Amino acid sequence: MARPVVVFEDDRIPNLHPLTLTRPAFDLVCGACSLKAKIVRGLGEPSRFRFHVRDYLKSPEDHSVTSYARLPGDGMVTLVNARVIWRDDLLETIDLNWAGKYVAGGEVVLANLPSQAAAGLDAHLGRPLAAAAFGELPSRMVTADLVNYPWDLVRHNGEEIARDFRALGGPDVAAEPPPGVHLVRETAIRIAGDVKLSPGVVVDASDGPVILDSGAVVLANASLRGPLHIGAGTLVKAGAAIYGSTSIGPVCKVGGEIEGTIISGYSNKQHDGFLGHSYIGEWVNIGAGTNTSDMKNNYSTIRVPVGGGLVDSGQMFLGLFMGDHSKSGIGTVFNAGTSVGACCNIYGEGYPPKGLPSFTWGGAAGFVEHGLGEALETARRVMARRGRVLDDRAGNVLRMVFEVTAAERAAFLGK
Repeated sequence: MARPVVVFEDDRIPNLHPLTLTRPAFDLVCGACSLKAKIVRGLGEPSRFRFHVRDYLKSPEDHSVTSYARLPGDGMVTLVNARVIWRDDLLETIDLNWAGKYVAGGEVVLANLPSQAAAGLDAHLGRPLAAAAFGELPSRMVTADLVNYPWDLVRHNGEEIARDFRALGGPDVAAEPPPGVHLVRETAIRIAGDVKLSPGVVVDASDGPVILDSGAVVLANASLRGPLHIGAGTLVKAGAAIYGSTSIGPVCKVGGEIEGTIISGYSNKQHDGFLGHSYIGEWVNIGAGTNTSDMKNNYSTIRVPVGGGLVDSGQMFLGLFMGDHSKSGIGTVFNAGTSVGACCNIYGEGYPPKGLPSFTWGGAAGFVEHGLGEALETARRVMARRGRVLDDRAGNVLRMVFEVTAAERAAFLGK
């Protein structure tokens, strides 16, 4: 496609906190890759993509849009909502040469604007686009899934692993597994040639495909059941039980029991304990024996803290949402539908509250503020252990998160 494509954040971003406090919505994972990767795969030509994000999240490598008026192209600009779960059949119902907006559930999924009209969006640079920014553009209905809340990523994860498996080319066991490794339904398994599997490992794709990316290591007697994606460089510890609709990595260390969960890169859940129907950010450490409830005893749907209130997820199974650089201590327990912000340290007996603002420290017995300086120093140490550096941009993102969550934190601690 000759024209530029702008992937934009809209004003529903706060509903995706804490996950979008530290990253654009298009960097959220669903399936075996990010929402951004799906959009780029669907529309092609990555060099033509630009990204409309909040000011503090701008990254030079993302080619963030600095002026719509100066975008190259053929007289049109295509804008795609960062929250859309892009699927190939969208192109069957969208006319990229029609000037107007495509809407699903009252929300803009994609819009084609003449360059002159797109230039008017310069006034909105650095902040999310509201639906009103698309003005009086003609509208057409389209069927599409958008991520409205964090649990939508968890809900769609299994089916997206299956779609990504097909997009990657389907089954491919690149090297003969060693003796004692059992592959069940090999026609739905994809294993990179340098993956290391120990004796007793079972990879079972009976319920959906399994993808093991380059450099993954699976130790003895681990059980992996699809749909499942294990990212590059991730270590699955001995005896782990990892069930379907789960995506992990890259470069994670996981053990114990995990089900229906997304664990972002560089996070650890190494030890025994159950983590179910959850979304965990980057650089998180889940302490030994941490357990997450993901179902209520009365089997009713689970409510989750969002924007100062509780939203009914409509889901019977839902666990924990935890922001980047947060930690749980040994034996921590989380109630179903708990939301933990970025740079938190949670520990102690009993269930902590279901809604914990970023930069809080403590447990059911009480909380204090986790100081910005201390949080940054911990982040530096953690990242250095993986050969990474907390650079100025990443540090500034955490500083901004500290500022934008200050009022929420003050109200919480004031209680």
